[in-house]
Amino acid sequence: MSDKKKGWDELPSLEGFQMDGDYSANDSLGNRWFERLTFGDVTEIFEVKAVPVRVATAGFTIDGTLSDISGGGIAVTLKKPLEEGQQAKIGLFMGRRKIVCRAVARQTAEIQNGYRIGFQFKDISEEDSTYINGLYSSKVLSR
Repeated sequence: MSDKKKGWDELPSLEGFQMDGDYSANDSLGNRWFERLTFGDVTEIFEVKAVPVRVATAGFTIDGTLSDISGGGIAVTLKKPLEEGQQAKIGLFMGRRKIVCRAVARQTAEIQNGYRIGFQFKDISEEDSTYINGLYSSKVLSR
């Protein structure tokens, strides 16, 4: 073994490097573009029992509770179902930060206390998305 350290220029090239086959995720978690913060993550970070969320559609406005959130979307527990593709405006406070944006319902599932609606953000500001993603990063780094 040599005591001499190698420089960057001495490392071999990766030219022609290929993987055997194409990688594809085995489950929906591997296909996500954003990492999610769960209900427990958010309540722990902000030291609250729940995060209220207001959802306004063309037909009604309803208050619910955050189930999980990422820079790309949010899941909310509501007492009323929404149809997939239904447009809504979402409002919530993450700590002292107020987040309001348009969203589209992508998934609706009946659960014990109502309905869990998964929304995709449509016009969330880059600052708000970065803030949410930063919360995830701080959660991982604090472990």
